[in-house]
Amino acid sequence: MSDGSAESAYYAQLARTRGAAGAVQLDGAGRVLLVRPGYKPVWDLPGGVIEAEESPMTACVREVREELGFTPVLERLVGVVWFPPRPRRVASNLFVFAGRLPETARAAIEPDPGEIAEFGFFPVSDLPEVEPHTERRVRSCVEGYLGGETVYYEESTKPAWYGDSGEAKE
Repeated sequence: MSDGSAESAYYAQLARTRGAAGAVQLDGAGRVLLVRPGYKPVWDLPGGVIEAEESPMTACVREVREELGFTPVLERLVGVVWFPPRPRRVASNLFVFAGRLPETARAAIEPDPGEIAEFGFFPVSDLPEVEPHTERRVRSCVEGYLGGETVYYEESTKPAWYGDSGEAKE
C-alpha cells in the first residue's frame, strides 16, 4: 500500500509555469476594450495573473472586476500564448477569453484609479500605443473570436518596457 509519497515526489519535481488571463471585450461597433495600467506606459487587454487554486476564467473575471468594476462577458477561450522563461521569471501561459459587451455593461465601467490610468474602446485597425506582441495578441485573438477559432502561438519577444534586465519595472 502506498502512502502517496512517491506520487507527491513526482509532482513536486515537475516544471512549473505562471499563468495569466486576459479579456477581449468588443463593443457594439466592434471596437476592443484596452486599458493603460498605471504601472506601465503602454495599453493592453484587461486581465492579470492567475492566483493559486484559481482557474484561468475565474482569474479573468476577477481581474476585470478589480480593474474596471464590471463583470466581463466571456463567451469562450479565443487564445493561448506561451511566454518563455526570462531571468528571474518562469515560463508563463496567457489565456485570452472573449465576448461582446452590451451597452449597459459599457456604461458600468468604473476603473480602479490605483490600477488603471486610462481605458478606451479602439478599432482593431487603429490601436493606441501598444507593444508589438500586444498588437499581435489583440489582432489574432479578435480574429479568432470573430472567426470561431482559438489561436495559439509562442511569443519570442519580451516587452520593451521591461528594460534590459529581464525584470518588469514596477
